[in-house]
Amino acid sequence: MKNKRKVEKMSDKEKNINEETKEEVIVEADSKEKAEENVENTNETSTENVDKENSEEPEITISPELKKMVEKCEELQDKYMRLAAEYDNFRKRSAKEKENVYSDAFAKAVSGILPIIDNIERAVSFATDDSEMSKGVLMLKKQSLDALEKMGVKAMESDGAEFNPELHNAVMHEEDDSENKNIVSETFQKGYLYGDKVIRHAIVKVLN
Repeated sequence: MKNKRKVEKMSDKEKNINEETKEEVIVEADSKEKAEENVENTNETSTENVDKENSEEPEITISPELKKMVEKCEELQDKYMRLAAEYDNFRKRSAKEKENVYSDAFAKAVSGILPIIDNIERAVSFATDDSEMSKGVLMLKKQSLDALEKMGVKAMESDGAEFNPELHNAVMHEEDDSENKNIVSETFQKGYLYGDKVIRHAIVKVLN
């Protein structure tokens, strides 16, 4: 009988121990859950703080040395832009001057040939028959005008055109009661153009 009671007492103790152990396990589990919640809250708080720190723009302080360097760079950049603009203007001006030099030299060379063509045209005015001489003069005139045309030189059509002081040189005026005023009535010497450049002005008579 005593042994049974001991066994029963021992079992009661074991029960108490088991219940205490269960309570400790539950307490430990609760403490772990609370610890994990604290860790999560801490992580969230730290993340929010980091986001706030990232969202705030940091204040930048510029030292006097850095400020001087920035000003020096801006000054050099301004000088470079001015120099580039001046060089571009110089390049365009040089190209235009070069073109004008060629145009002037070309006009001077052609103007030396024009008197020969004038004489050929005067000879054509006397070539009225069917002789070989007349045919040769007419052929010479055609070849001369074709050569000028290939070089880009054209004769002005002055007769009946309105007087233009940039193209015509009026050496004679004729009074006329009609409404045709400032009209070229007669051309004494043809004028020639090379593009828009006047190689020789036309010598004309104008109606007033």
